[in-house]
Amino acid sequence: MAIRRFIILVMLTMSALGLSPVHAQTAKLNLHDCIDTAIKNQPAIKVAQENVNAGLGRETQAVSPFFPQVNASTGYSENRALGGAFGDSITKSYSTTLSVNQLIYDFGKTGNTLDATRWSTRSFQRDLDRTVQDVVLSVKQAYYALLAAKKLVLVAEKTIEQTESHLRQAQAFYQAGSKPRFDVTRAEVEVNNARLGMINAKNGVRIRTIGLNNAMGIDPGKPTDIDDTLPSAIVMPTLEKAQEETLKNRPEMLKAEADIEAAKFRVQAEESNYLPTISANGAYYWTNGTAEMGPFKGDLQNSWNTAVTLTVPLFQGGLTRGRVSEARANELAAEAQRDATQQSILLEVNQAYADLESATARVEVMKLTVQKARENLEIAQGRYEAGLGPYIEVTDAQLSAVNAETDHIQALYDYYLASARLLKAMGRVES
Repeated sequence: MAIRRFIILVMLTMSALGLSPVHAQTAKLNLHDCIDTAIKNQPAIKVAQENVNAGLGRETQAVSPFFPQVNASTGYSENRALGGAFGDSITKSYSTTLSVNQLIYDFGKTGNTLDATRWSTRSFQRDLDRTVQDVVLSVKQAYYALLAAKKLVLVAEKTIEQTESHLRQAQAFYQAGSKPRFDVTRAEVEVNNARLGMINAKNGVRIRTIGLNNAMGIDPGKPTDIDDTLPSAIVMPTLEKAQEETLKNRPEMLKAEADIEAAKFRVQAEESNYLPTISANGAYYWTNGTAEMGPFKGDLQNSWNTAVTLTVPLFQGGLTRGRVSEARANELAAEAQRDATQQSILLEVNQAYADLESATARVEVMKLTVQKARENLEIAQGRYEAGLGPYIEVTDAQLSAVNAETDHIQALYDYYLASARLLKAMGRVES
């Protein structure tokens, strides 16, 4: 996370200089660029970061009882008492007070409260890590979807070229009288279908671009272009290694452990309420004024006091007992939540591992399928050009080739998405 924070700082500096990639869309963005942009702009990450900052603020509050509490006050007062033994009594004064209070010992209540607060802050930090991982996965999913959509545009362009070539052949054969008018009309239908496919493919790019911008936390309508280079394949660990790394690295598990530690210290802090506290306090009073009581009159004097106080809780109506019971129940709930989280993430990593295995196999199968479909299309085209086969063989082979290309792209998208999900399930954030 230190590296991510450094990247954020660098990007903020570039933004101030007008060099940020978010504002300069002339260069194509790779996956790293998109992830860095999302970390800088995603509101969910900002919310999680402010939760951490709030936790740090609570730590400051929790440590404050260890330090002296110093207060000052000043004011004017006038008191009149009528009809006393010596007549009316009148007191007029300006007073300034400086007081100091210091907790001496509370049998660990303040210390345990501070430790609980620190563990709570760690829990928020792990939640920030989880949010970053969720954002990274969302960006990867949107990036791969846009990459697949752009590949489909290339397939659509190739399909239009092929169908237009078929149409020219059909028209030539028809004009020569060797093929029927049906072949021409069929070819025209194929060309129109290919053009419609191009429209749909381009719309897919536009929608996927909006999705990527949303994932990066920037203006959905902002023009965004990405690098068409496919990422490198990941090295698959063994399932046992993946599960081990998951339990070690997942922010959810680290957060659950931090919540348990915080709950334990809260129990100890509440149990300390059964025990006494020792504190010291002192004050100095600067007074300027007079007191009149009948014929007597005098000036008010400065004064001071100091004390050490032992406070013993004798009876609180079950308040402390109830708080301790609540804290212990929260500790048990945190432990149960940890166990539930462990089961959930192990299920997630097993599912992600199985999906990646399946996607890897599909990519290999579809690669061979595309190769065979292209061969069949070449054979059908050759037969048609030689006058040995009907045009329907060409259209069927063309459809099979397009479907194979599309399925191959979808298989690649599923593979990279499965890779991203497995990395996220294992608690990794690298792109």
